[in-house]
Amino acid sequence: MLAACSQPQEDNAPADTAPVAAPAETVAPAPAAYDGPIPKPIRIGGDGPDFDACSTFAEVAEYDAEGEDKPYVHDAPSTSTKSRDILAAGQGVQICTSENGMSGIVYPGEDQTAADCGTAGPAATEENYTGPCRSGWVEKRFLETIAG
Repeated sequence: MLAACSQPQEDNAPADTAPVAAPAETVAPAPAAYDGPIPKPIRIGGDGPDFDACSTFAEVAEYDAEGEDKPYVHDAPSTSTKSRDILAAGQGVQICTSENGMSGIVYPGEDQTAADCGTAGPAATEENYTGPCRSGWVEKRFLETIAG
């Protein structure tokens, strides 16, 4: 008889003949396929170092709050991307860029002001906006330019 680890097996001990059970494998479900555009960050400073990082101030136009056509904030310049917020009528936003009929905006969140966003002054180089305020893409038709 064979013994493990150099220890002799007792002659009267039962032999271990039970098959070893393989651990149950768990397979994580595959993530759902996403067919929409890739999320796209808002670029600031595109007008150069002598201009504000986001040079246009706008307000959200009046809309039917009870209807389904609302100023959703999207992850990319396409209405087929995930929406992360809905803007309120009269809410102020900074327009930083435009693409595909959408405006790339920066706007204050709760307990923030437009001054907290850091887009009213120049940016040394063109770069992705990383906060602290909210940002995203909204259809241009929902915005009324106030200045810029």
